[in-house]
Amino acid sequence: MKSRLNVLMAAVVATSAACEFGEITIPDGEPIVVVQGVMRPDKARQWILVEETFTGAQPIDSTGSLIPGEAPQLPIRRATVTVTNITYDADPCGTTLFLEGVDAPFLPRGPGLYWSPNACPTMRTGDTLALQVRTGNGDVVRGTTVVPGVNAFLLSAGGDGLRMPGDTLVLNRDRDTLVASARSPSGRTLQIEVRRPTVAAASAPAFWIAVDSTAVAVPGDLPDILTGFQDDTSGIPDRFPPVFTAGAFHSVTVGLGDDAYFDFVRSGNIPPSGRGFINRLDGGMGLFGSMVAATSTLRVVGDLDDAREGTYRLFGTLLGTAVAVELELYVADSGRDSTAVASFVTGAWVLGPILESADGAFAGDSLTLVVEQVPPGTADSVATFVIRGPTEVGASTSVGVFDIDQRRLGSLTLERPPSPSVGG
Repeated sequence: MKSRLNVLMAAVVATSAACEFGEITIPDGEPIVVVQGVMRPDKARQWILVEETFTGAQPIDSTGSLIPGEAPQLPIRRATVTVTNITYDADPCGTTLFLEGVDAPFLPRGPGLYWSPNACPTMRTGDTLALQVRTGNGDVVRGTTVVPGVNAFLLSAGGDGLRMPGDTLVLNRDRDTLVASARSPSGRTLQIEVRRPTVAAASAPAFWIAVDSTAVAVPGDLPDILTGFQDDTSGIPDRFPPVFTAGAFHSVTVGLGDDAYFDFVRSGNIPPSGRGFINRLDGGMGLFGSMVAATSTLRVVGDLDDAREGTYRLFGTLLGTAVAVELELYVADSGRDSTAVASFVTGAWVLGPILESADGAFAGDSLTLVVEQVPPGTADSVATFVIRGPTEVGASTSVGVFDIDQRRLGSLTLERPPSPSVGG
Protein backbone atom coordinates (compact mmCIF):
# COMPACT_ATOMS: atom_id res chain seq x y z
CA MET A 1 0.00 0.00 0.00
CA LYS A 2 2.87 2.34 0.90
CA SER A 3 4.62 1.83 -2.47
CA ARG A 4 1.38 2.55 -4.38
CA LEU A 5 0.95 5.79 -2.44
CA ASN A 6 4.50 6.88 -3.24
CA VAL A 7 3.92 6.23 -6.94
CA LEU A 8 0.71 8.29 -6.86
CA MET A 9 2.40 11.21 -5.11
CA ALA A 10 5.27 11.15 -7.59
CA ALA A 11 2.79 11.32 -10.46
CA VAL A 12 1.02 14.30 -8.91
CA VAL A 13 4.31 16.19 -8.43
CA ALA A 14 5.39 15.46 -11.99
CA THR A 15 2.08 16.63 -13.39
CA SER A 16 2.20 19.84 -11.35
CA ALA A 17 5.70 20.60 -12.53
CA ALA A 18 4.66 20.17 -16.14
CA CYS A 19 1.80 22.72 -15.84
CA GLU A 20 2.51 26.39 -16.39
CA PHE A 21 -0.12 29.00 -15.68
CA GLY A 22 -0.01 32.14 -17.75
CA GLU A 23 -0.44 35.55 -16.16
CA ILE A 24 -3.99 36.91 -16.30
CA THR A 25 -4.67 40.61 -16.00
CA ILE A 26 -8.05 41.36 -14.48
CA PRO A 27 -9.42 44.63 -15.82
CA ASP A 28 -10.59 47.33 -13.42
CA GLY A 29 -14.24 47.09 -12.55
CA GLU A 30 -16.72 49.68 -13.68
CA PRO A 31 -17.94 51.89 -10.84
CA ILE A 32 -21.66 51.85 -10.14
CA VAL A 33 -23.51 54.92 -8.95
CA VAL A 34 -25.04 54.35 -5.51
CA VAL A 35 -27.92 56.58 -4.37
CA GLN A 36 -29.48 56.71 -0.90
CA GLY A 37 -32.46 58.89 -0.09
CA VAL A 38 -35.70 58.59 1.88
CA MET A 39 -38.19 61.40 1.43
CA ARG A 40 -39.87 62.44 4.69
CA PRO A 41 -42.95 64.73 4.61
CA ASP A 42 -42.45 65.37 8.34
CA LYS A 43 -39.05 66.98 7.64
CA ALA A 44 -38.58 70.46 6.17
CA ARG A 45 -35.40 69.54 4.29
CA GLN A 46 -34.66 66.36 2.38
CA TRP A 47 -31.25 64.83 1.64
CA ILE A 48 -29.88 62.41 -0.96
CA LEU A 49 -26.46 60.78 -0.82
CA VAL A 50 -24.66 60.06 -4.11
CA GLU A 51 -21.49 57.96 -4.25
CA GLU A 52 -19.96 55.14 -6.27
CA THR A 53 -18.83 51.58 -5.61
CA PHE A 54 -15.23 50.54 -5.09
CA THR A 55 -13.36 49.17 -8.07
CA GLY A 56 -9.88 48.90 -6.56
CA ALA A 57 -8.59 51.79 -8.66
CA GLN A 58 -9.67 54.63 -6.36
CA PRO A 59 -8.15 55.65 -3.05
CA ILE A 60 -10.43 55.15 -0.05
CA ASP A 61 -11.34 58.15 2.05
CA SER A 62 -11.06 56.76 5.57
CA THR A 63 -12.05 60.00 7.24
CA GLY A 64 -15.67 60.10 6.13
CA SER A 65 -18.03 63.03 6.50
CA LEU A 66 -20.73 64.16 8.88
CA ILE A 67 -23.87 63.02 7.09
CA PRO A 68 -27.13 61.29 7.95
CA GLY A 69 -26.43 57.60 7.61
CA GLU A 70 -23.05 56.22 6.60
CA ALA A 71 -20.17 58.49 5.57
CA PRO A 72 -19.47 58.21 1.81
CA GLN A 73 -16.16 56.58 0.99
CA LEU A 74 -16.29 57.56 -2.69
CA PRO A 75 -18.66 60.54 -2.96
CA ILE A 76 -19.76 61.80 -6.36
CA ARG A 77 -19.54 65.57 -6.52
CA ARG A 78 -21.12 68.08 -8.90
CA ALA A 79 -23.97 65.75 -9.85
CA THR A 80 -27.36 67.12 -10.91
CA VAL A 81 -29.93 65.71 -8.48
CA THR A 82 -33.63 66.43 -8.97
CA VAL A 83 -36.93 65.14 -7.58
CA THR A 84 -40.26 65.81 -9.32
CA ASN A 85 -43.77 65.22 -8.02
CA ILE A 86 -45.25 63.73 -11.20
CA THR A 87 -48.71 63.35 -9.64
CA TYR A 88 -49.22 67.00 -8.66
CA ASP A 89 -49.37 69.09 -11.83
CA ALA A 90 -49.75 72.34 -9.91
CA ASP A 91 -46.85 71.64 -7.54
CA PRO A 92 -45.47 75.05 -6.51
CA CYS A 93 -42.03 73.47 -6.04
CA GLY A 94 -41.88 72.29 -9.63
CA THR A 95 -38.80 70.14 -10.19
CA THR A 96 -36.77 70.36 -6.97
CA LEU A 97 -33.02 70.74 -7.40
CA PHE A 98 -30.88 69.28 -4.60
CA LEU A 99 -27.54 71.04 -3.97
CA GLU A 100 -24.31 69.99 -2.26
CA GLY A 101 -23.90 73.34 -0.56
CA VAL A 102 -26.38 73.77 2.27
CA ASP A 103 -27.29 77.21 3.59
CA ALA A 104 -28.29 76.05 7.10
CA PRO A 105 -25.29 75.72 9.46
CA PHE A 106 -27.07 73.20 11.69
CA LEU A 107 -27.51 70.65 8.87
CA PRO A 108 -24.84 68.00 8.19
CA ARG A 109 -22.78 68.65 5.10
CA GLY A 110 -20.13 66.87 3.10
CA PRO A 111 -19.12 65.84 -0.43
CA GLY A 112 -21.77 63.72 -2.12
CA LEU A 113 -24.53 64.89 0.21
CA TYR A 114 -27.26 66.87 -1.58
CA TRP A 115 -29.97 68.91 0.21
CA SER A 116 -33.33 70.16 -0.98
CA PRO A 117 -34.64 73.69 -0.43
CA ASN A 118 -36.97 74.24 2.51
CA ALA A 119 -40.44 72.61 2.15
CA CYS A 120 -39.69 71.05 -1.24
CA PRO A 121 -40.53 68.77 -2.95
CA THR A 122 -44.25 68.79 -2.20
CA MET A 123 -45.34 65.43 -0.76
CA ARG A 124 -48.92 64.29 -0.23
CA THR A 125 -50.32 60.85 0.49
CA GLY A 126 -50.28 58.79 -2.70
CA ASP A 127 -48.05 61.21 -4.66
CA THR A 128 -45.43 59.65 -6.93
CA LEU A 129 -42.01 61.26 -6.74
CA ALA A 130 -39.48 60.74 -9.52
CA LEU A 131 -35.72 60.92 -8.89
CA GLN A 132 -33.07 61.68 -11.47
CA VAL A 133 -29.33 61.80 -10.77
CA ARG A 134 -27.00 62.79 -13.59
CA THR A 135 -23.27 62.58 -12.86
CA GLY A 136 -20.44 64.43 -14.56
CA ASN A 137 -19.50 61.19 -16.34
CA GLY A 138 -22.90 61.01 -17.99
CA ASP A 139 -24.35 58.28 -15.79
CA VAL A 140 -28.09 58.67 -15.15
CA VAL A 141 -29.91 57.02 -12.24
CA ARG A 142 -33.70 57.06 -12.00
CA GLY A 143 -36.19 55.87 -9.42
CA THR A 144 -39.70 56.47 -8.12
CA THR A 145 -41.48 56.29 -4.79
CA VAL A 146 -45.11 56.57 -3.73
CA VAL A 147 -45.56 58.60 -0.53
CA PRO A 148 -47.33 56.55 2.18
CA GLY A 149 -50.18 57.94 4.23
CA VAL A 150 -50.95 57.68 7.94
CA ASN A 151 -54.10 58.84 9.69
CA ALA A 152 -52.49 58.38 13.11
CA PHE A 153 -49.45 56.89 14.84
CA LEU A 154 -50.30 55.47 18.27
CA LEU A 155 -48.16 54.46 21.27
CA SER A 156 -49.41 52.60 24.33
CA ALA A 157 -47.89 51.12 27.48
CA GLY A 158 -49.33 49.92 30.77
CA GLY A 159 -52.90 50.76 29.78
CA ASP A 160 -52.08 54.35 28.76
CA GLY A 161 -51.73 55.61 25.22
CA LEU A 162 -51.09 58.67 23.13
CA ARG A 163 -51.34 59.89 19.58
CA MET A 164 -47.93 60.73 18.11
CA PRO A 165 -46.44 63.21 18.35
CA GLY A 166 -47.93 63.96 21.74
CA ASP A 167 -47.44 63.99 25.47
CA THR A 168 -44.74 61.95 27.17
CA LEU A 169 -45.70 58.30 27.77
CA VAL A 170 -44.60 56.45 30.94
CA LEU A 171 -43.17 52.94 30.46
CA ASN A 172 -42.40 50.64 33.38
CA ARG A 173 -39.51 48.53 32.11
CA ASP A 174 -40.33 45.72 34.56
CA ARG A 175 -44.04 45.37 33.78
CA ASP A 176 -45.10 47.07 30.56
CA THR A 177 -44.95 46.34 26.86
CA LEU A 178 -44.61 49.22 24.40
CA VAL A 179 -47.02 48.90 21.47
CA ALA A 180 -46.63 51.08 18.37
CA SER A 181 -49.19 51.09 15.57
CA ALA A 182 -50.28 53.05 12.53
CA ARG A 183 -53.75 53.72 11.19
CA SER A 184 -52.87 53.86 7.56
CA PRO A 185 -54.58 54.00 4.18
CA SER A 186 -51.29 53.13 2.45
CA GLY A 187 -47.75 52.01 3.22
CA ARG A 188 -45.73 48.79 3.29
CA THR A 189 -43.54 48.52 6.39
CA LEU A 190 -43.72 49.82 9.96
CA GLN A 191 -40.45 50.77 11.61
CA ILE A 192 -39.83 51.65 15.25
CA GLU A 193 -36.59 53.17 16.55
CA VAL A 194 -35.71 53.78 20.20
CA ARG A 195 -32.92 56.17 21.18
CA ARG A 196 -31.50 57.33 24.47
CA PRO A 197 -30.76 61.00 23.65
CA THR A 198 -28.26 63.04 25.61
CA VAL A 199 -28.46 66.73 26.45
CA ALA A 200 -25.89 67.68 23.82
CA ALA A 201 -26.80 65.35 20.95
CA ALA A 202 -28.85 62.33 19.92
CA SER A 203 -27.25 58.95 20.54
CA ALA A 204 -27.15 55.94 18.28
CA PRO A 205 -30.30 53.79 18.21
CA ALA A 206 -30.62 51.42 21.16
CA PHE A 207 -33.15 49.39 19.20
CA TRP A 208 -34.88 49.38 15.86
CA ILE A 209 -37.00 46.95 13.90
CA ALA A 210 -39.00 47.00 10.67
CA VAL A 211 -42.01 44.71 10.29
CA ASP A 212 -44.43 43.81 7.52
CA SER A 213 -47.47 44.94 9.50
CA THR A 214 -49.07 48.04 10.99
CA ALA A 215 -48.26 47.25 14.64
CA VAL A 216 -45.32 46.04 16.70
CA ALA A 217 -44.91 45.22 20.43
CA VAL A 218 -41.63 45.75 22.30
CA PRO A 219 -41.30 44.27 25.83
CA GLY A 220 -40.02 46.71 28.44
CA ASP A 221 -37.37 44.23 29.59
CA LEU A 222 -36.09 43.56 26.04
CA PRO A 223 -32.28 43.02 25.99
CA ASP A 224 -30.21 45.20 23.67
CA ILE A 225 -28.69 42.61 21.34
CA LEU A 226 -27.39 45.36 19.01
CA THR A 227 -24.92 46.61 21.63
CA GLY A 228 -23.66 43.15 22.50
CA PHE A 229 -22.73 41.35 25.65
CA GLN A 230 -22.07 43.27 28.82
CA ASP A 231 -18.93 41.94 30.49
CA ASP A 232 -17.63 43.08 33.86
CA THR A 233 -14.32 41.45 34.80
CA SER A 234 -14.49 37.74 34.12
CA GLY A 235 -13.94 37.82 30.37
CA ILE A 236 -17.07 35.68 29.99
CA PRO A 237 -20.17 37.32 28.48
CA ASP A 238 -22.51 38.19 31.33
CA ARG A 239 -25.72 39.39 29.71
CA PHE A 240 -27.18 41.76 27.19
CA PRO A 241 -27.86 45.28 28.50
CA PRO A 242 -31.49 46.44 28.40
CA VAL A 243 -32.95 48.55 25.61
CA PHE A 244 -34.88 50.68 28.12
CA THR A 245 -33.07 52.34 31.03
CA ALA A 246 -35.20 53.23 34.05
CA GLY A 247 -34.56 56.80 35.16
CA ALA A 248 -34.03 58.05 31.61
CA PHE A 249 -35.98 59.66 28.82
CA HIS A 250 -36.06 57.82 25.49
CA SER A 251 -37.17 59.05 22.10
CA VAL A 252 -39.37 56.70 20.08
CA THR A 253 -39.78 57.25 16.35
CA VAL A 254 -42.40 55.27 14.44
CA GLY A 255 -42.42 55.40 10.66
CA LEU A 256 -44.32 53.87 7.78
CA GLY A 257 -42.31 53.22 4.63
CA ASP A 258 -43.23 52.57 1.01
CA ASP A 259 -42.53 49.45 -1.09
CA ALA A 260 -39.02 50.63 -2.00
CA TYR A 261 -38.08 51.14 1.63
CA PHE A 262 -39.56 47.76 2.54
CA ASP A 263 -37.42 46.01 -0.09
CA PHE A 264 -34.35 47.88 1.15
CA VAL A 265 -34.70 46.88 4.83
CA ARG A 266 -35.67 43.26 4.10
CA SER A 267 -32.81 42.51 1.72
CA GLY A 268 -29.06 42.79 1.89
CA ASN A 269 -25.86 42.63 -0.10
CA ILE A 270 -24.08 39.27 0.20
CA PRO A 271 -20.32 39.60 -0.46
CA PRO A 272 -18.76 38.83 -2.82
CA SER A 273 -21.64 37.93 -5.15
CA GLY A 274 -23.77 41.00 -4.41
CA ARG A 275 -26.87 38.83 -4.49
CA GLY A 276 -29.70 39.24 -2.07
CA PHE A 277 -30.17 42.98 -2.42
CA ILE A 278 -33.44 44.07 -4.05
CA ASN A 279 -32.62 47.06 -6.21
CA ARG A 280 -35.39 49.33 -7.54
CA LEU A 281 -33.20 51.96 -9.24
CA ASP A 282 -32.47 52.17 -12.97
CA GLY A 283 -28.89 53.00 -13.95
CA GLY A 284 -27.50 52.50 -10.46
CA MET A 285 -28.22 50.84 -7.14
CA GLY A 286 -29.34 51.84 -3.67
CA LEU A 287 -32.57 53.29 -2.33
CA PHE A 288 -35.00 56.01 -3.29
CA GLY A 289 -38.00 55.65 -1.03
CA SER A 290 -40.34 57.60 1.21
CA MET A 291 -41.58 57.42 4.77
CA VAL A 292 -43.94 59.26 7.08
CA ALA A 293 -42.91 59.28 10.73
CA ALA A 294 -43.53 60.81 14.13
CA THR A 295 -41.51 60.98 17.35
CA SER A 296 -42.59 60.99 20.99
CA THR A 297 -40.84 60.73 24.34
CA LEU A 298 -40.86 57.85 26.81
CA ARG A 299 -40.29 58.38 30.50
CA VAL A 300 -38.94 54.98 31.55
CA VAL A 301 -39.40 53.93 35.18
CA GLY A 302 -39.17 50.63 37.01
CA ASP A 303 -40.11 48.77 40.16
CA LEU A 304 -38.22 49.88 43.28
CA ASP A 305 -36.40 46.65 44.05
CA ASP A 306 -33.04 48.00 45.26
CA ALA A 307 -32.41 49.73 48.59
CA ARG A 308 -30.67 52.63 46.84
CA GLU A 309 -33.57 53.44 44.52
CA GLY A 310 -36.16 56.13 45.12
CA THR A 311 -36.61 59.91 45.25
CA TYR A 312 -33.69 61.93 46.60
CA ARG A 313 -33.66 65.66 47.40
CA LEU A 314 -30.64 67.78 46.46
CA PHE A 315 -30.61 71.38 47.63
CA GLY A 316 -28.46 74.31 48.73
CA THR A 317 -26.58 77.17 47.08
CA LEU A 318 -24.21 76.61 44.18
CA LEU A 319 -22.30 79.36 42.36
CA GLY A 320 -24.47 81.92 44.09
CA THR A 321 -27.72 80.29 42.92
CA ALA A 322 -30.28 78.53 45.07
CA VAL A 323 -30.85 75.02 43.72
CA ALA A 324 -33.49 72.47 44.71
CA VAL A 325 -34.04 69.37 42.60
CA GLU A 326 -35.57 65.93 42.99
CA LEU A 327 -33.63 62.89 41.82
CA GLU A 328 -35.82 59.93 40.84
CA LEU A 329 -33.04 57.37 40.84
CA TYR A 330 -32.99 53.80 39.53
CA VAL A 331 -30.27 51.16 39.65
CA ALA A 332 -29.24 49.30 36.52
CA ASP A 333 -28.19 46.12 38.33
CA SER A 334 -28.80 44.88 41.85
CA GLY A 335 -26.48 42.98 44.15
CA ARG A 336 -23.15 44.61 43.26
CA ASP A 337 -20.94 47.01 45.18
CA SER A 338 -20.42 49.23 42.11
CA THR A 339 -23.60 49.80 40.16
CA ALA A 340 -24.64 52.01 37.23
CA VAL A 341 -27.60 54.30 37.88
CA ALA A 342 -29.82 56.68 35.95
CA SER A 343 -31.97 59.42 37.43
CA PHE A 344 -34.52 61.99 36.39
CA VAL A 345 -33.50 65.48 37.55
CA THR A 346 -36.41 67.89 38.10
CA GLY A 347 -36.53 71.34 39.65
CA ALA A 348 -34.37 74.48 39.87
CA TRP A 349 -30.73 74.03 38.89
CA VAL A 350 -27.77 76.36 38.39
CA LEU A 351 -28.76 77.64 34.95
CA GLY A 352 -32.52 77.62 35.51
CA PRO A 353 -35.31 75.03 35.45
CA ILE A 354 -34.20 71.51 34.58
CA LEU A 355 -35.99 68.36 33.41
CA GLU A 356 -33.32 65.93 32.24
CA SER A 357 -31.86 62.46 32.71
CA ALA A 358 -28.55 61.97 34.49
CA ASP A 359 -26.19 58.99 34.61
CA GLY A 360 -23.88 57.85 37.36
CA ALA A 361 -22.83 54.98 39.60
CA PHE A 362 -22.81 53.75 43.17
CA ALA A 363 -19.65 52.48 44.82
CA GLY A 364 -21.06 51.03 47.99
CA ASP A 365 -23.13 53.89 49.45
CA SER A 366 -21.15 56.61 47.67
CA LEU A 367 -22.92 58.17 44.68
CA THR A 368 -21.44 59.85 41.60
CA LEU A 369 -23.96 61.51 39.26
CA VAL A 370 -23.31 63.57 36.13
CA VAL A 371 -25.88 66.29 35.48
CA GLU A 372 -25.84 68.15 32.16
CA GLN A 373 -27.67 71.37 31.37
CA VAL A 374 -27.78 73.54 28.25
CA PRO A 375 -27.11 77.22 29.05
CA PRO A 376 -30.07 79.49 28.18
CA GLY A 377 -29.87 81.00 24.70
CA THR A 378 -27.42 78.39 23.39
CA ALA A 379 -27.91 75.26 21.32
CA ASP A 380 -24.42 73.87 20.81
CA SER A 381 -22.92 73.92 24.31
CA VAL A 382 -23.58 72.07 27.54
CA ALA A 383 -22.57 72.65 31.16
CA THR A 384 -21.56 69.53 33.09
CA PHE A 385 -21.84 69.14 36.88
CA VAL A 386 -20.44 66.07 38.67
CA ILE A 387 -22.07 65.32 42.03
CA ARG A 388 -20.00 63.08 44.27
CA GLY A 389 -20.38 62.05 47.89
CA PRO A 390 -21.78 59.64 50.49
CA THR A 391 -25.44 58.78 50.98
CA GLU A 392 -27.15 57.59 54.14
CA VAL A 393 -30.60 56.04 54.34
CA GLY A 394 -33.16 58.39 55.86
CA ALA A 395 -30.55 61.10 56.54
CA SER A 396 -28.92 64.18 55.02
CA THR A 397 -25.31 64.21 53.82
CA SER A 398 -23.03 66.78 52.23
CA VAL A 399 -21.93 66.04 48.65
CA GLY A 400 -19.40 67.88 46.52
CA VAL A 401 -20.17 69.36 43.10
CA PHE A 402 -17.39 69.53 40.47
CA ASP A 403 -17.08 70.69 36.87
CA ILE A 404 -15.99 68.53 33.94
CA ASP A 405 -12.33 69.20 34.81
CA GLN A 406 -12.87 68.00 38.39
CA ARG A 407 -12.63 71.51 39.86
CA ARG A 408 -14.74 71.85 42.97
CA LEU A 409 -17.68 74.25 42.54
CA GLY A 410 -19.20 73.88 45.99
CA SER A 411 -21.31 71.50 48.05
CA LEU A 412 -25.00 70.65 48.40
CA THR A 413 -27.17 68.68 50.81
CA LEU A 414 -28.44 65.28 49.67
CA GLU A 415 -31.35 63.54 51.40
CA ARG A 416 -31.71 59.80 50.79
CA PRO A 417 -35.10 58.09 51.25
CA PRO A 418 -35.73 55.06 53.41
CA SER A 419 -35.22 51.74 51.65
CA PRO A 420 -38.20 50.62 49.55
CA SER A 421 -39.82 47.26 49.87
CA VAL A 422 -38.34 44.78 47.43
CA GLY A 423 -40.62 44.59 44.39
CA GLY A 424 -42.53 47.70 45.46
